[in-house]
Amino acid sequence: MNRIYHPYWLWEDYKAGFYENVSGKEKNIFSDKVFEMFNSQSLTLENMFYVVDNWNYSMQHNLSNSSMNKIAYIGQSACCNYAGIPSTVTMEVWSKLDKKIQLRANKDALKALERWNNNNKIIQLCLSLD
Repeated sequence: MNRIYHPYWLWEDYKAGFYENVSGKEKNIFSDKVFEMFNSQSLTLENMFYVVDNWNYSMQHNLSNSSMNKIAYIGQSACCNYAGIPSTVTMEVWSKLDKKIQLRANKDALKALERWNNNNKIIQLCLSLD
């Protein structure tokens, strides 16, 4: 896959608060929201599919990066879409989730990544012709 670059000011994740820093009560509220989303498979899938279908700039920029942990990025993006949760909060809470929840969420993210790959085959074909 060829790498696609977009400037950060176009990234939907940037606009939604993915890279923000939080602490104190705000961080605790966001932490609760991470648990809430991942403990519901329907919320997890809904938000994962939303970001791969609608965050075009962010997904192209990050999912075309061969060194990116795409599964983690999709999960972090889903949390950000769900409640404006910064990626650092999602990463911190992730280690506290039940292992079964982590496994299910990783499988869900793989489904979302496959969906994104299938929906972006034409873009990749055009890039490979350059």
